[in-house]
Amino acid sequence: PPLPPLTSFIFCPRPTPRGTMTTVNDGPLCFGQYINGQTIDPICQGGTLDKGAVPVVSPATNRPALHFVPSTDNDVDRAVQAAHDAFHARDTDATAWSHPSQMSRRSAVLNSIAALLRQNTERLADLEVVQIARPKKEMRFQLSRLPEWFEYYASLIRVHEDSIKPFGPGYLNITKRVPLGVIAQITPFNHPLLITIKKLAPAIAAGNCVVVKPSELAPASIVELAKLCGEAGLPPGVFNVVLGGKEVGERLVSDERMSKVDFTGGPAVGRSIGAAAGANLCAVTQELGGKAPMIVFGPPGVEDCAATYSEEGLDSYLAPIVSGNAFGAFIASGQTCIAGTRIIVHESVYDAFKRKLVEKTKVFSMGDPELMETAIGPVISKKHLEFIESCVEEGLQDPSLELLCGGKRHTGFVGDEEHLNEGNYFEPTVIAASKDTLMNAEAVAELHKRNILFQTELFGPIVLLIPFQTRQEAIDLANDSQFGLGCSIWTNDLAEAHSVADAVHAGIVWLNDHHKNGPSSPWGGLKKQSGTGRENGIEAYHEYTQAKNIVFNTNRFTSDWFSDPNA
Repeated sequence: PPLPPLTSFIFCPRPTPRGTMTTVNDGPLCFGQYINGQTIDPICQGGTLDKGAVPVVSPATNRPALHFVPSTDNDVDRAVQAAHDAFHARDTDATAWSHPSQMSRRSAVLNSIAALLRQNTERLADLEVVQIARPKKEMRFQLSRLPEWFEYYASLIRVHEDSIKPFGPGYLNITKRVPLGVIAQITPFNHPLLITIKKLAPAIAAGNCVVVKPSELAPASIVELAKLCGEAGLPPGVFNVVLGGKEVGERLVSDERMSKVDFTGGPAVGRSIGAAAGANLCAVTQELGGKAPMIVFGPPGVEDCAATYSEEGLDSYLAPIVSGNAFGAFIASGQTCIAGTRIIVHESVYDAFKRKLVEKTKVFSMGDPELMETAIGPVISKKHLEFIESCVEEGLQDPSLELLCGGKRHTGFVGDEEHLNEGNYFEPTVIAASKDTLMNAEAVAELHKRNILFQTELFGPIVLLIPFQTRQEAIDLANDSQFGLGCSIWTNDLAEAHSVADAVHAGIVWLNDHHKNGPSSPWGGLKKQSGTGRENGIEAYHEYTQAKNIVFNTNRFTSDWFSDPNA
């Protein structure tokens, strides 16, 4: 059955008098860790919080939306031990989760999780809105897809086969995939459930046992996911959740019982996690930074668009491309690692594309993330808002760039939304190469290389436009980045699309689309600043398993190496 309705344990982050604690059911909204199949309920009697509770601040208001109680060192130890015991029970217990005989059972439980998740999509989506203030429309759609990951890996392990490798006459050489052990997964704030499930589903499908540390900015939905998995039949100890910040993550990664660490976040933290995991001899998968280009070509075979198309005709050609690029740039307020932040546009359509993108961007609805009509929400924190403001201010000091719209914090909310002026809203921003730069390919390349806005992952609703003249110029601009995660190519010329797709340094390439994600499609970067390893697909299953080789001598053993000179 579905879990209790959302209204029984969360509240909408509307303004409350300063100093007043919002409570639910005579207790404050607070979440605790989930260890060995049990949740620690931190709600205290009398409507007061545990003194150790930490607020999760709503980006929409900069006021506490909920609270959590951080895990202690002892809590982390218990969570890792629960996972360790659940995994190693396979040595003596043929019914244990990680035992080779349990593939069918794992598949059934994953399908049960998918079914229960599907029943609770809206409830969990609304909880995501509370903690990270992503628009409700976005979160309800995104979460409606999440059961697919459990269903995919449930199917994969049912049809997965061991392999027989060549060896020689009289021998049978079998290679199996076996689980790794205890896995630490450290997940970010921007897609709390999506990214956790992308990691969790292949890990537990393979027979591993997991300890997840979600971002301290978005812990609640991961605790609720753990409860849901328990209700669906996942055994205690297979999926544990600890809560907290940097110290909890460090404690988890350095634990000697860990076999693998999987992290999504920024390159700086990725370096420190990689170093700690290496010292612990752990395998590592990391999905790190991105600065995805979106390359827009003109109509195939048309050299002079002005002479070939009327303004209305060119607008009709560009309309769906502009819509796709706007989606690529501004969904999640640009807070995704694959956000299309650099639009590289052929000079023949540059002016028209720029005009239409600005027209579209200016009508986006900013507002209360609880409303389905809201298109753009806030960025995650006041500190990050200040970082974006600083980068935009620095970048626009370059006379080769011009601000076309946005470029500042939004504080124009009125009436029932006036309280949102305290939030972290940054206006959707379009910045373009100025007219003086357009006809000089060297100047364009130099601008792209030197300017902070083209080279820094901003994680906000800011997109840069820059022109190109030749295909090679477009490829060079696209590859002029330390990152290599995503890229989209917009053209009706399939030969051109394939040529450019092969040449760009990105692990994920879309043709006439952006952001699309599915459980069977490998996900990861081609450059180390974008991470190592892959999520999704059979590749992720292989990342969570290791090869075990078994060589059978099919004949009676008769050789005696030490006494037979011809052995």
